[in-house]
Amino acid sequence: MKKNQFWSILPSLLLSAALLGGCAQSGNGGDGANGTNGASGSDSANNGRTITDDSTVTTVPVDTTAHNYAFVSQDGDNYTYRCDDCGESATVTVKCESGTAGCAKVEGNTLTLSGMTEDSVYSLSGVFYGNIVVEGNENCKIELELQGLTVNSADECPLTVSGADEVTVSAKKGTDNYLCDLRAEVTDEDAISAAIRSDCDLSLQGKGNLYVSSVANNGIHTKDDLKVKNLYLQVECEDNALKGNDSVTIESGTLILIARTGDGIKTTNSDLSSKGKQRGTVAITGGDVRIYAACDGIDAAYDVTVDESSATVSLTVFTDKYSKYSEEVNTVDESILYLRTATSNYRYSLYFYDDNGGVWCNAESAKSTGNSRYCYYTVTKPDGYEKFDLYVYTSDQTQGQSDSYYAVKKDITVNDNYDTVAITFRSDSVRMDWTNYGTAQAGGQGGMGGMGGMGGMGGMNDGNTDKGDHSTKGLKAANAITIAAGTVTVESYDDCIHANNDSTLENGAAATGNVTVTGGALTLSSCDDAIHADGEVTISGGTVNVLKSYEGIEGTVVTLAGGDISVISSDDGVNGTGTSGTSIVISGGTLYVLAGGDGVDSNSRDSYGGILFSGGRSVIISTGRADSSIDTEAGYTYEGGYVAAIGLAGGMSKECTNCAPSLTEVGTSKTVSLSAGSYLTVSGIVTVKAPTAMNALVICLGKTNASISTGTTGGGDADVVWSVAG
Repeated sequence: MKKNQFWSILPSLLLSAALLGGCAQSGNGGDGANGTNGASGSDSANNGRTITDDSTVTTVPVDTTAHNYAFVSQDGDNYTYRCDDCGESATVTVKCESGTAGCAKVEGNTLTLSGMTEDSVYSLSGVFYGNIVVEGNENCKIELELQGLTVNSADECPLTVSGADEVTVSAKKGTDNYLCDLRAEVTDEDAISAAIRSDCDLSLQGKGNLYVSSVANNGIHTKDDLKVKNLYLQVECEDNALKGNDSVTIESGTLILIARTGDGIKTTNSDLSSKGKQRGTVAITGGDVRIYAACDGIDAAYDVTVDESSATVSLTVFTDKYSKYSEEVNTVDESILYLRTATSNYRYSLYFYDDNGGVWCNAESAKSTGNSRYCYYTVTKPDGYEKFDLYVYTSDQTQGQSDSYYAVKKDITVNDNYDTVAITFRSDSVRMDWTNYGTAQAGGQGGMGGMGGMGGMGGMNDGNTDKGDHSTKGLKAANAITIAAGTVTVESYDDCIHANNDSTLENGAAATGNVTVTGGALTLSSCDDAIHADGEVTISGGTVNVLKSYEGIEGTVVTLAGGDISVISSDDGVNGTGTSGTSIVISGGTLYVLAGGDGVDSNSRDSYGGILFSGGRSVIISTGRADSSIDTEAGYTYEGGYVAAIGLAGGMSKECTNCAPSLTEVGTSKTVSLSAGSYLTVSGIVTVKAPTAMNALVICLGKTNASISTGTTGGGDADVVWSVAG
């Protein structure tokens, strides 16, 4: 057969070992929570790191040309077709291995298996230009054993299953099997738009290899439950790679899922079955699963669960621009810088400069963004400048000058990782954070008003929870996400892990929006939040290493009860959005935060109730000029544990001293001068490597007589070395 196109087969994907490690690192005198020295300059947010994907690609030739093969003859179980255009023949062998025999028939380029009256196994091998249809019944199970089969279909879905109770497609050990859908995009909602389509439970298994390609449609889709076990499965498709309306379960095997414009794994139903089973779940209980998706890596209509109840789990997800095998769906003009603000009452100019002078750039009129609650302004970036000042003007002031203005933020470093400056105001100062237009353009949760419209809470910021034109999250669930074990690596344009509670589920219950981590090793990198829960975030075990984020961990309530956690964020490191009660509880484990905004930030108005420190060991660093290492609306409570909180002295830093009992009863404080790479030691508790130069206010909780000192030696390569046990 003619072989004129190649599939990308990825037998091994190697992630940099250094980035897959946990956040714990040994140090002198104890164990160290290893953060990353990512802060760059006193006025720029921490940009963090990204994940390196050193994947290798092997190409396998597959014929994707639409040939005109016609049936020629049948010899027992062998069906031969010939193509007059190319002069070649192709033979497919269909054999009944057990069960009801004589159920195969051909009509034109359609091979149909029907009439099984008992559990039956049929083997298929050879080459077939056409489509296979399996018509079962609910009283028997059917298995298709692929023994080296290639199916190319230019007119119909390559494999369609209907009417059965359950169908299994297995790939025999030592065989390569290919199903290729060559059709153009199927736009009819009632038509089949996948390379494999089933209206019943579908299981994919075996110790062989199965490659599924869909040029313009979905990969594998079943209306009911989809299960994968043992198989080496690669799916390359235009839209969703694996879709089980009721559920998707992966128990073992190696899966490579490439969705060029869609989701990697998807479910759609969230009701209860007739037997009371909850639908809409995605469960990964074993296997090596690698997802490259333009949109969401996993999009579950109910829950996402990751554990190792079946086998060892390695789950790797890349979305949008971080997925090198799919399309970038949130694209913007790289020459444009967006300014995002909650009010249209002011005008803006940027002064770009270097040692030889500078140039004024006035922001254009507000950009229309549909239902966004924000106003967007655009500035065309001049070439060759690494610094700029941001000026804010009232309506009666002239743009593009520095003599008369409302507010200014100076010495901002251009950050090529982001295309949007999010502008907020606190008291009489202007604040900016880096984000991306693609994840910030449509409406989100309300934050502070702009100048003249300050109706929000003093410590609350805009956040970065708005949605773009496309959802490009790593793991997303309409109800809850639970990770109990396994290695989970996510690099996403949107949130890495995101649970919603903004809708009523089809089962009639209100979604919880909770994210729970009890074990495993998580490595996360995002242009938005690393972990976001509309409900509660609870981490009680495992390791969580956030290499890059806008906000690291965000939820209505955030409880850190165990595990080793490291967070690098350009805005808040840990954010509890609840406005009443205790929205952040730190009771155990090890925490390292390096934040460009507030280190830990509670929006609760309760007196001394926003944050509760009751255990664990925490190093919390804020490099933001208008931020605090510990930020609350009305103070926090200390009951136990050890905390070293480091932030810029002056400004909002005194918020971290608003403690009950009083700071002098439970700890101590000191203002020190730190240079990048120097060491801060809190005697008997911890040594911290300074990520950047700063005149710092240091707060120690847990020891009233601790001395606070600086030096040029300390913990070696470790960012944190603890002297006290956890």
